[in-house]
Amino acid sequence: MKALGRRSIASFVKGVLDALWWMVSIGLALLTVLLLCSFFVDFRGNNLTLSLPIALQLDTSVHGVNSSSQTDAQIEKVHGNLKFPVRKGAFFSVSVFLVVLMFAFLLWMVSQLRNVFRSLSAGLPFAADNARRIRWLGMAVIAGELARTLVVYFWSFYLSQHFTANGLSFIAVADFNVSAVLSGLVILVISEVFREGARLQDEQSLTI
Repeated sequence: MKALGRRSIASFVKGVLDALWWMVSIGLALLTVLLLCSFFVDFRGNNLTLSLPIALQLDTSVHGVNSSSQTDAQIEKVHGNLKFPVRKGAFFSVSVFLVVLMFAFLLWMVSQLRNVFRSLSAGLPFAADNARRIRWLGMAVIAGELARTLVVYFWSFYLSQHFTANGLSFIAVADFNVSAVLSGLVILVISEVFREGARLQDEQSLTI
């Protein structure tokens, strides 16, 4: 199967991105409705729950670790989700708003990828706009990871201040993913390759 052009890998990926675009769009619309309802509707009794990321510090006197070959071993940090019923209030509205922003950001990224693969499926890899789109995607991956880190910290900090459990301590964590930033940097390098390819293609067309 060829990589570029019609009935190629690029055209297949474009079809997947088209379907993903519609899924994210529908999700964004539903979340927007939920955001509007969060200001007026009391969700208690409706079985609506939130599941948010949390980090746990275990009490070693309760959750000790035993080993025949090691001494003084302990579990330092455990990551998971805390699920709890939704209640009308500022925290729920802010949380939904943050998720709406995430979906809007994701929709924009998918739109950029769709445009890139649309030109690839048309056999035009070095279209003038592709380098710009890929560069924006690289910066978006880096910015998105920074934003995700802040959102996760906000959620985990809130949970650490409002929930307790026997033998457990809820702690606020940033959970920064370095590999995502490195991926963004790689995408920025790829965008320069596309930019140079577009420049060479323009020069060749002028020469002809």
